Amino acid sequence: ITIEVSWSAKDYPLHTTPSLQIVTNPLVSRQFSPVSKKIFDNLAQLNAEYTRFAAWFPYPKMAVAELDPPSGLAQCGNAGESYPVQLSCRKSGGTISSIDFASYGTATGACGQMKQGTCHATTTMDIVKQACLGQQECSVPASYQIFGDPCFGTHKRLLVQIQCNPPQNNTYWNFTYVDPMFQDFLQATDGHSRIVMFSTQPTWLFKLDTPHIYPDNVTETDWGYPQGTQFVDDTMQALGDYYGRLTAWYTRGGFIDEYGDRHVSNYSYKWDYTEIFNEIEAEHQMTPEVYTRAYDAVIQGIRRHTNNTEMKYVGMALSGHYEFNWYRYFLNHSNHAPDIPLDMISYHFYASSKTRTDPLDYEAFFPQLDTFTDEIRQIEVIRNELSPETRTTIDELGIILPDDNTPGAPQFPLVFWNAGAAYYAYAWGKISRQGIDVVGHSQLVGYPNLPDLQLSPQFPSVAMLNWTTGEGTAKYWVSKLLINTTDIDNDQAVITRTSDVGEKNLFSQAFVTKNGRRWVLMVHKRFADINVVLPGCTGGAMQVVNEASGFGPATVSKLTSDQILLSPFAVAVVHMPDSELMI
Repeated sequence: ITIEVSWSAKDYPLHTTPSLQIVTNPLVSRQFSPVSKKIFDNLAQLNAEYTRFAAWFPYPKMAVAELDPPSGLAQCGNAGESYPVQLSCRKSGGTISSIDFASYGTATGACGQMKQGTCHATTTMDIVKQACLGQQECSVPASYQIFGDPCFGTHKRLLVQIQCNPPQNNTYWNFTYVDPMFQDFLQATDGHSRIVMFSTQPTWLFKLDTPHIYPDNVTETDWGYPQGTQFVDDTMQALGDYYGRLTAWYTRGGFIDEYGDRHVSNYSYKWDYTEIFNEIEAEHQMTPEVYTRAYDAVIQGIRRHTNNTEMKYVGMALSGHYEFNWYRYFLNHSNHAPDIPLDMISYHFYASSKTRTDPLDYEAFFPQLDTFTDEIRQIEVIRNELSPETRTTIDELGIILPDDNTPGAPQFPLVFWNAGAAYYAYAWGKISRQGIDVVGHSQLVGYPNLPDLQLSPQFPSVAMLNWTTGEGTAKYWVSKLLINTTDIDNDQAVITRTSDVGEKNLFSQAFVTKNGRRWVLMVHKRFADINVVLPGCTGGAMQVVNEASGFGPATVSKLTSDQILLSPFAVAVVHMPDSELMI
């Protein structure tokens, strides 16, 4: 295959920033992970712009800062077997003065509405009173060894409701598992633009017949956490207040809670964009009308609690496709409250294959991306018509293989990392021709079932890092190659043609910088070797990520011929003679 470059024929200015997302999960957290430090070191070394921090629902305690609703003068605890109910009157400086409810068994209900179930240990009230009455705080394990077993073989919980003297109003804000990952993210991306998304709304903001019981175990997944489709507060002020207080915790040193009490963090972090929710048509099944109101309410809430009118926002994060009614509604400024900005929109795309393990099936990733670029063109028509000043980030672009979250699913071969890397490089290169602002590689950390850490699968095929060592895979090193090589808004794409009709085997795009540096991106889309001829490259240098580079960076070689051999799914950047090598 011969590549023909017209170095003096301008095609389009390079405007598309290669980026990535990091999603909260136990392997990212320094509280649970043996490779957390390596993960954030690698993130820092990328020097990426617009990295997206996604605090997402499968691990509720890592994503939601107020998992239970404020409960007034009553204070409640709800714990599963082997976990403790922890109660405290420390805030008022008082003691536990009454036990209003206590049941070990199958009791249900929110605070103030707890009811015994058909299974109930009659000893519960006496044992809880003995442990807690008159104490400033107490901790009572939910255990049959303490209460006896009222219904053998049935999962039981301990539900307790107390009051304090002097009385105290009770909220359940808890940043114990949220802060460490976010702090590490902010440190690793310091000095760079960032998109922050606390995507998951507390379930108690939605109308539910019974409260959703989230896992006691921080590292246990809860794929059913997003419950409900209608907000309890139809004005959505409570929704805005939650996000306003959450943002104030990190940017204004703390917040005033629902009862006027001050919670102090002493944080004064800054970031560029706040993204409002994730894959909204799926989570809580929002309509365009409901989401647009929620988007406005969150911005108003953040402004109310932080006085920050400079923050920029990202909207929608759509997962579905050809949902053009969403874009037409959301991007119409008349559907928003006054002074609500439409700074940026986001949407996602994932390719897949028929099997997990056959490398020939990985060739299907690339035509799927071609179809997606046709959808992008139609979205761009709508955006340019309704809100041309609004920017775009495709902040989740990746691959999810079949049965990815199934324990025991076959492990894919190492060449998959190269296929995934080639797919992202191809996507970035092709989408750059459409002028999209940001293309985010999804995602830094995923993993299969990890028995030693007691972790269930979390989309291993999206990972950019080795989940055992924290080392970069080919996907990571291709992202780094693109980030290091590109000079956004200074590089100029030039007309690039190839003898490969329809680019079925090889994608190529050449660029020239303002200082005359010339480079060519080549992406091999097949599970086979391929010979490429690039006239004039002799004497230049090539960086290539391929099977041979393994878990290491792109290998560098001096080109002694215009002929280049690319192995399956290789990604190469050729620096033409007299061009500076960007490493």
